[in-house]
Amino acid sequence: MRDVAALRMIDRIPRLGWVVGPSPVAALPRLAAALGLDFLGIKRDDLCEPRHGGMKMRKLDYLLAAPPLSTAAAWSAAGGIGSGNVAALVVAAERLGRRVHAHLFWTDLSRSVVDNLAFIASGPASVRFYRSRLALAFARPSLFLPLRARDGDGAAIVPLGGTSALGMVGAVRAALELCAQVRAGELPEPGRVYVALGSGGTAAGLAVGLALGGLRSRVVAVAVVERLLASRLRLRALTAELRAFLARAGVAPVPPAAPIDVVHGHLGRGYGSPTPESLAACEALAAEGISLEPVYTGKAMAALMNDARARRLGPVLFWHTARREPLPRPEGFCERLPPELSRRLGAHCGGGSR
Repeated sequence: MRDVAALRMIDRIPRLGWVVGPSPVAALPRLAAALGLDFLGIKRDDLCEPRHGGMKMRKLDYLLAAPPLSTAAAWSAAGGIGSGNVAALVVAAERLGRRVHAHLFWTDLSRSVVDNLAFIASGPASVRFYRSRLALAFARPSLFLPLRARDGDGAAIVPLGGTSALGMVGAVRAALELCAQVRAGELPEPGRVYVALGSGGTAAGLAVGLALGGLRSRVVAVAVVERLLASRLRLRALTAELRAFLARAGVAPVPPAAPIDVVHGHLGRGYGSPTPESLAACEALAAEGISLEPVYTGKAMAALMNDARARRLGPVLFWHTARREPLPRPEGFCERLPPELSRRLGAHCGGGSR
């Protein structure tokens, strides 16, 4: 069976082994009926281990097992103030006895953003604040360059969103998991797999993994970043890079990636900003006992719901990539933040908004 053979080959690539068993697939028959879907399932990566789960842990499982990240005493990473990737990196740093240099730019506030920021600031991390993504890119260009291994402080650089050829292997492995679950009869083969599109590594990795495992599913990548950062050209480059990496690692043959449909129109005011539709999607899933956040998974679910109402889709799978809640919010975290960031947090740090 293709998924079994592919997984054996993938398992030759070193990893930490943090993600052990497959994340479950939950069927949502009531919501499927409301949307006119034959089947709606949700792949619960929020239930992955270690602490708090999420697709980010799948990527770090591979990234942190190889130099320079495996040997560095400190890691540098960039993201928004509520970056899920940086929060996952702090979890890893706690487990492995490392430090994180977190370079964070301002985004709109939500509960999950503040929770992530509080968790980052209260862990083995130092936080540097930038007023915008552009300001961060000008101040720390090395964090955005894929060929740079270390920043000016000597810390090893973690790719944006954990997206590199090695990090994407975590998403390939996740897709092979799904192939095995389909083969075992846990769900029908989905015609479409919906996922949030940020740095692109998850969508590209799933597309390669689904093809490697023999499924005919399409990946529907819902852009949660600006159009320039979420292009089909970028996804084609990522899938090509990943396929070449797997071939060099002895995974063969590596078929062309599954088709990826890029969906725009759900970004709203910008990265990190909820939309009325994403908030409504979060409410709909909360009624099913599943917690989404409004700026990544909420927007992806909003796109799925919009498409389902517009046309017949066949069996659909939604990939829940975010961590599970609640994430502890330690008291006094604002004292560990740069003063400008504390001021902008306003009431979240005990003061008025500014």
